[in-house]
Amino acid sequence: DLKNPRHNISTGSLAALAFSGLLYYLFAILLACTVQRELLLSDYMIASEISWISWLFLCGLYIASLSSILGSLYGAPRVFQSIALDNIIPIISIFGKGRGANNEPVIATITVSVVSCCFVLVGHLNILAPITAMPFLLTYAAINYAYFSLAMTEERSIKPESILDHYNNSEHTPIIKAGESAEEGGNQSNEYVYPGKGEECYWHDGLQSKWLSFVGFILSMIMMFLINWIFAFVAIAIASIIYFYTRTVSPGTKPGASDFVLSKWLYHVVRSVVHPLPAEERMVIATTTPEMSYQTTQLTDENADYQEREKVHQSVVSEQIHET
Repeated sequence: DLKNPRHNISTGSLAALAFSGLLYYLFAILLACTVQRELLLSDYMIASEISWISWLFLCGLYIASLSSILGSLYGAPRVFQSIALDNIIPIISIFGKGRGANNEPVIATITVSVVSCCFVLVGHLNILAPITAMPFLLTYAAINYAYFSLAMTEERSIKPESILDHYNNSEHTPIIKAGESAEEGGNQSNEYVYPGKGEECYWHDGLQSKWLSFVGFILSMIMMFLINWIFAFVAIAIASIIYFYTRTVSPGTKPGASDFVLSKWLYHVVRSVVHPLPAEERMVIATTTPEMSYQTTQLTDENADYQEREKVHQSVVSEQIHET
């Protein structure tokens, strides 16, 4: 139903994140300016106590909580059902069964509800918050790393000839660097955005950076360990077990869309900094072909017995003509 999904979805999502983030920051700043630190640490309902209309604040809190609950009860069971239907993990295949015309995930919904109630029964927010934060942060880290990995794989797969052909092809939109306009053009870089023919470039295209995703991946991992390093290790261990098990039992997942290996990349980066290559071993790709003079040198000796044969065993030696 959107007129321009590529632009509308990105703009709407970023605007929602910016607006909600601003509200959270303002709420925290206002509380810090009006309430003593001891009360903030001990009284979890201090916000309703200092609000102008206490019952209205509580109504908003309950409505927001109910919205999150309904969203979780609708989305999580269906995702769980889809994973079970893939039959990658046979022990959870029973959760793929559904009822009705829409194949409603009844068993998965009941399971998710029971697990949610168990977390609620913990009864202590400071214990529950780190546990629930780990899956979210791990998901953010995985998504950011997936984009970084795919971008690095695509960068290595693009040949310089194809980049130059794309740049010189008048039937396509010129290569535009992220953050630049079509009038400014773009230089030869790894941060290219290749819009389709006739597509516009929007302000949010500049955020499509593999380095921004890599920073997000690092920050998510750091926050996990800062919150609780024990829960962080447990979450990473569980995710690693699921990952390696999936790669073992499902051959279709290997090798995958990306062949990028973070450890090898970090090794080459550190090695290039500690032991840089000498100048004579570095390769320079010229954008234009320099003028050359060619000289042939025959490899085989002259032989009267083979005079009628074509002399094909030759080497070509090229010498660059230097401008004076």
